[in-house]
Amino acid sequence: MNSPELNSALVGNIADLEAITKRLDILNNVVDDAVNDLTSAWAVKNEWFAQCDEDDWWLSPIGEGWYNPANEDESGAYFEWADFDDISEDNYFVTTLCQQGHDKAGIRFVQNQIKRNQWKKIVTELSDFIADTGFVLEEQKLSFFLPVKIDAEILAAGLADDDLEAGLHQYRDVLDQLLRVKPVFDKIIIRLKEIA
Repeated sequence: MNSPELNSALVGNIADLEAITKRLDILNNVVDDAVNDLTSAWAVKNEWFAQCDEDDWWLSPIGEGWYNPANEDESGAYFEWADFDDISEDNYFVTTLCQQGHDKAGIRFVQNQIKRNQWKKIVTELSDFIADTGFVLEEQKLSFFLPVKIDAEILAAGLADDDLEAGLHQYRDVLDQLLRVKPVFDKIIIRLKEIA
């Protein structure tokens, strides 16, 4: 949509907008790196496998049916960082993390045991397993998704106090939620293997 007044205002403030964009890129990297570092440290503490960097982000607990990078067989379930239904329109990770744009980021349960026709037969049963876990059905992905939302004011306060860990404590709570729901997903993996 063309708006001559808005276009004029943008050009009139282009130097400030350029500075803001550069600063947002820096902030984006700082927060992204902090999330990856928190996740990696959490995984070590809880004895989970993890790969957390800008190219690849996944977590896997140790156990039957879960992905183990030490095995030659690359099958197994794991959790990955994802956008809900793979919709990615926001320009900045911080915007998505705080759900201040269009996207909803979170942690997706990934399985490769069954196909769509098998999934449809048991999706109601599997959905009953995840009731009250915070996960929601992500039908297109044959999966379940745990939304992550960081309160922008809490993140801003952590940044102002130079304490990003405090600003991201809600994210750490999400990771702890994975620990609590692991037994539920162990049951889901067993059921998926029965169907496969």
